[in-house]
Amino acid sequence: MTAEPARSIERLGFRRWYERQLIECHLWLATCLLCAFAALALLEGLDFRGAFFGSLLRGSMAFAAGLLSWLTLMRYVSMLVRANRLAEHATCPGCDAYGRFSFVAGEGRVRCRACGHEWTLSK
Repeated sequence: MTAEPARSIERLGFRRWYERQLIECHLWLATCLLCAFAALALLEGLDFRGAFFGSLLRGSMAFAAGLLSWLTLMRYVSMLVRANRLAEHATCPGCDAYGRFSFVAGEGRVRCRACGHEWTLSK
């Protein structure tokens, strides 16, 4: 587990961190869809019978919008997978408390605030 999620989880608490991750990743998905629509609209307006420079500019803008759409989709998927992977391990094995833990020394080691049980958050 990298240091960034651990710092954010420690500062916000797991539940608020998870909620913010889901909101942010779905904003990436909305950006992906907007870029995809822009790319399709630009491709629809291509006219190879007109000026070469105009078609080249429109085609390169469509390519850039498509590339941005792909990159934002990859960002969405990676954030969603990371958040869900951590959420799967956020339940205390000792008392079934969800998201009530604090980090202890060691890579990904957490301690339940309810019962004190320790486990590894990421596997």
